[in-house]
Amino acid sequence: MDGKIVLIVGASSGIGRVLAKRMASLGATVILSSRSTHALIELQHEILESGGTCHVVSCDICSEASVTALISESIEKFQRIDIAILGSAVQYIDRVDTLQTDELELMFQTNVVGIMRCARYILPHMLRRNKGQLVFLSSMMGEAAFPQMVPYGASKAAISCFARGLYRELKNSNVHVNLLSPGHMNTNINSHLGNRTPSWYGKSGSLNLDKAAEAMIRAILANRKEVVIGRQSYMMTQLIKYMPAIANRIIHKITT
Repeated sequence: MDGKIVLIVGASSGIGRVLAKRMASLGATVILSSRSTHALIELQHEILESGGTCHVVSCDICSEASVTALISESIEKFQRIDIAILGSAVQYIDRVDTLQTDELELMFQTNVVGIMRCARYILPHMLRRNKGQLVFLSSMMGEAAFPQMVPYGASKAAISCFARGLYRELKNSNVHVNLLSPGHMNTNINSHLGNRTPSWYGKSGSLNLDKAAEAMIRAILANRKEVVIGRQSYMMTQLIKYMPAIANRIIHKITT
């Protein structure tokens, strides 16, 4: 990781924040990006105090102009992006028959369109150099959406499909695609939901953020095409593929 220019979209909190600190400690220059400028500046201070190198560029990935400005500033300052980790996401939890459609639109504009927008504007620079890695952070929910998390799971399934297709599209280049799908992690992604959070949320087990970040970094360095992060999550994705009836019974038991 030493000497790499790493862009992290969604660096202000959760797994993005942990990845930023860890990658900076390994010698990468990290471009920190999210909508939350204040949180990014706090993170920047932590990284700089620890001897790391980073740069802050606030960005709303729902805005075309904001994304193009992010990429332009990053390329102008560092001449390249070696690794782009695309992990910004919002989450709303509700039954499909009661979900607010404005929340649905925000999830897909951020989790799907925004992430694809970032890839679209990063990719020409990587293709010009014929070198780079696009890392997509999906979720186990993209393979096995739990009740009340159906729209969120659908947004992550879209990103998983996008990453797999892009891998095939770039097969003859030296630009690589990595798809990382963690299970539940104790982050603040649902902090805005209050009492809307189901009683079962997170009770099937939560990944340690530091360990999840280490697993992701190992997968990136090894250039693994697709990795499910977390033993329980991996087992569930395999059950969904090969023994869906058993998987559905387990999910029903967890969520009732």
